[in-house]
Amino acid sequence: MRTITKTYNIFLLAELSTAARETAYSEWLSTFEYPWSSDNRNTLDAFERIFNIKVTDWSYDTCKYSYRFTSQYSAEEEELSGIRLLKYLVNNYWHTLFKPRTYYLKGNFKKQRKSRVLTDSSCVLTGYCADEDILKPIYHFLNSPDTDTTLYDLMDKCLDSFFKSCRDDMEYQCSEECFEESCEANKYEFLENGKMYN
Repeated sequence: MRTITKTYNIFLLAELSTAARETAYSEWLSTFEYPWSSDNRNTLDAFERIFNIKVTDWSYDTCKYSYRFTSQYSAEEEELSGIRLLKYLVNNYWHTLFKPRTYYLKGNFKKQRKSRVLTDSSCVLTGYCADEDILKPIYHFLNSPDTDTTLYDLMDKCLDSFFKSCRDDMEYQCSEECFEESCEANKYEFLENGKMYN
């Protein structure tokens, strides 16, 4: 019986040659899985449950996005605009769009109280940041209602904002910049040819 010991030179990403860095990035991309797809899906499901729409045939990747939706609102509701739409949103969705602000008593996180006056609109659907993207057009409309936007248009703007954000985030997650940040944060090590060292 023989025992053979093999030694390797181990490098951080910044220490690799340009060709080895490209190899490392290519290998990382080949095993890449977008980590936030289920959180994005939860946000979309919550939006569909609250607002009377159904999204079908949707997809997004690093380059493009597409979606189709059907409205379950009546024809009269779909055509609401201006102040009438503003009042409709406030009357039907205020408590979904705005939650009472929570206060904790002097550093004691077990004791809390909810404000009766001040509200918070931060991640109100699921607690995930995609909530902000999908609801942004509604908050914008509530701040400055216009007569050109109907309820149907507003739902379309919300979905467009959401899927655009998903595409942009996925594009960033697959970028070389994100790869470099991940390597630095996790202290990944590589062989001289760019293969990841396990």
